[in-house]
Amino acid sequence: MSKLPILEPVPDQAANQALDIQHDTDPAQDHGPARRIPHLGHAILFFSIAAFMYLVSAAIILSAAHIHTDAQAMQNLGLQLLAQVMAYVFTLAFSAWAFTKIWSKPFLTGIEWNSLGVRRRWFWIIPLGVLLSIAAQLADLHLPQPAKSPLDAFFRTPLNAWLLTLCGVIIFPLMEEVAFRGFLLPAFATAYDWLALDRTPAGLRRWETSSLHSVPALIFASVFSSLGFALIHGDQLSFSLGFLAVLFVVSLVLSWVRLKAHSVAASVLLHATYNLTTFATAFIASGGYRHLERLTK
Repeated sequence: MSKLPILEPVPDQAANQALDIQHDTDPAQDHGPARRIPHLGHAILFFSIAAFMYLVSAAIILSAAHIHTDAQAMQNLGLQLLAQVMAYVFTLAFSAWAFTKIWSKPFLTGIEWNSLGVRRRWFWIIPLGVLLSIAAQLADLHLPQPAKSPLDAFFRTPLNAWLLTLCGVIIFPLMEEVAFRGFLLPAFATAYDWLALDRTPAGLRRWETSSLHSVPALIFASVFSSLGFALIHGDQLSFSLGFLAVLFVVSLVLSWVRLKAHSVAASVLLHATYNLTTFATAFIASGGYRHLERLTK
């Protein structure tokens, strides 16, 4: 049976390890067995809430606008975007309430938001986001371009381009990082460690007294959560394998930053910077979104 290596927090990370402080030397203050959150059940619940909220939001928005066919929806991309934003807001608001009850601790603590991780590392996270975006764009230039991408439709009018830019820099990074780096990554890591657990008294004791993940578990979780992250953008990229591979690598970097900083807020900042740089390139190339034909030709 394998023995899992347990990561020990180094001194400058101590302030970022609140979730790992499960026990007290005084038995009267013991908090019981270590709790690993979010686990796979929590992740499934979060994604289910997101799917339900999107169906409800889309039905409300499209019905209010008297849109009943796919053709009509394609002519009203701004409303589709509004429905998606509404679903994200509802999902985060409901999840913040529900998981606070489930976990008996604040939602942001449960997903390891940790704003301190951003304050300590923003000076290299932002440049990394810019460089990562530039590298991804250069890689994309050398890949076979898909015949048609659903994203092209958003760059047919300046209004839709601006709406997509605002959502892509503010709303989408927040929701996607909470989903993939806040829920799915730790859930996969916990599942891996449980399956690889040494079923001995010593192994079970380690499981009950520490909520830290092993290095192999974090690698496994980073890879498979990144696969999910790439695939969820597949439709936007016409499922082009080259573009999906680039996005997979980007997601691995996002996962690395989230784990290094012990902070979902840090990966949100990196994601937002990455998207902002990408949209800034499109903005400059199109003359401030006044010549969108340059982007879609």
